[in-house]
Formats: sequence, C-alpha cells, structure tokens
Amino acid sequence: MNYFIIFFIIVATAVALFVKWKLPYWIGRGGEKFVTKKLLQLDAIHYKVLNDLLLPSSGSLDTTQIDHVVVSNYGIFCIETKAYQGWIFGNANQENWTQVIFRHKEKFYNPLRQNYAHVKAVEELVKSKYSKAQIFSLVAFPDADKLKISGTDSVGFARDVVRKIESFTNFIFSDTERDEICEILTKANIIDKEARKLHDQGARELKR
Repeated sequence: MNYFIIFFIIVATAVALFVKWKLPYWIGRGGEKFVTKKLLQLDAIHYKVLNDLLLPSSGSLDTTQIDHVVVSNYGIFCIETKAYQGWIFGNANQENWTQVIFRHKEKFYNPLRQNYAHVKAVEELVKSKYSKAQIFSLVAFPDADKLKISGTDSVGFARDVVRKIESFTNFIFSDTERDEICEILTKANIIDKEARKLHDQGARELKR
C-alpha cells in the first residue's frame, strides 16, 4: 500500500468522523432556520421574533439556550425546535419520548420539560417588572413525518406552532411594553463565544 492510499484513508476517516460529529448540529440548525422563517410570517406589527438566546438560568446550568422567543401584544412564547425525523410518540407527562424511523426506536428527553427551564429563565427576567406577563411553552417538530403526542396541544409542526401563537388574541402588553420586554431579553442575551462554548459543553455532559 503506497503512501497516497494511506493518506487518502486517513483524510477520508477524519472527514467521516467530523461529519458524524457535526451532522446533528447542522440538522438542528437547519430545523431552527426553517421555524424562524415560519415565525417571521407572523404580523410584524404585533409580534417580535428573537432567535438563539442564551440567558442566565438558576437551573442545573448557569445558562439556558432558547431556540426562539416570540414577544407579542398577546403574550410571550418560548419555542423549542426539534429537527427529528420519523414518527414521534409521547405524552406530556412522560420523562422521555420516542422517535421511530422504520424499525429503529430511540428515546429522547421530553422537550416540554426542557422548555420549562427556558420559560423560567424568561420569567425571571421579565416578571419583576411585568407581573402580568404570560409565558407559553411550545415545541416544534419541523421535520417529523407524524406526531403522536397526547396530553397537550402545545406540540406540533412549524405551521401548527404559528397557528397556536395566532390563537391568542387578548391584548396583554402595549406596544411600548412589548418592545421593552424585547430589549430586556436582548440585553440579557449572552453573545460571548467562550460562554456559549462552555454552555454547549455543559449541555452535552448533562445528556450523558
């Protein structure tokens, strides 16, 4: 075996490992971008969309990462995006849900429970000034083939989540209050790259 073949094998192996490592991240980001596009279809007069917020948290980590927050005149919506394919089975009260692709089954942590930490982080920032704030938890599965989730109406495809948000029609916040809440969350958002790396590392360790 010559050196060129050995070098090719080493490079091909390294590329394959890199792709395997990064693929979940790429798929996740793709799903989040798709949901962002759907959320931006909301009437910009009443809805403001914030994406990829890293906020201080009193949970198991010092920070929590939220895929999307919609701040509107009708309430605040925290949206967790799961770019999972196949059939998704679960109940709102179960700790774990199940993804099924053909005969392969895999358990994953209930995203409603995951999103609870997001809701609490937003609540801690907002409720001291706006005690009337209503914060709703929603979960989007943009890539799923079928959703079989019981015990809640807060989980759906991207279009379902948008419709759910639009179903809230009672005014809670004035335009000034809504915009001030957006400013509070934007100022609290941690953009430091090192802090975000530490959060990602801590989140991966919790999943082990």
